[in-house]
Amino acid sequence: MKHFFLFSLLLTSLLIDAQTNLLKNGGFEYDLTNWNGQENGALSPYDKKSGKNSALINQFTGAEWRAFDQTVPLARNTFAVECSAWMKAEGIENQKEDYKAAIVVVDFLNGADKSIGSETIARAKGTTDWVNYKKAVKVPTDAKKIKVMLALAQTNGTVFFDDIKITTLTEEEYSKLNPEAK
Repeated sequence: MKHFFLFSLLLTSLLIDAQTNLLKNGGFEYDLTNWNGQENGALSPYDKKSGKNSALINQFTGAEWRAFDQTVPLARNTFAVECSAWMKAEGIENQKEDYKAAIVVVDFLNGADKSIGSETIARAKGTTDWVNYKKAVKVPTDAKKIKVMLALAQTNGTVFFDDIKITTLTEEEYSKLNPEAK
């Protein structure tokens, strides 16, 4: 009985510490389910970071905005979030403007779904291997939702995305990740 109690206590503590991904299907294991903008890209079972698929966006002419996005609610009093995304770039044209690149952006929305702040998590040009971009961002006071955009922003080339995660952070966790923010 004593061993069962200790095992249960250990299992419970592991579950409490596990951070839940706010996004659904962040690894694209279930096609493009839960992602908007499915017409802007495709799945790749061949070039992926993990699992069975990655998502990709490519274009060779036109340099238009092409993106996938997903909007999720934030728990009340969420202090900060950490966004983690794996991204691989192939032949992303170098444009004069910095924002014209392969990007991952988080957009904070108020109760009326109006943007009240955004943060670029990842930006790539040229050709790169898989890179894990990770950034902790303080949540604006009036934010009710977060919108994650994976895009090929007004440039040409191919970008792959995989294992996209958004997790909540307490003030203490955020301070440890961003000591200069104190």
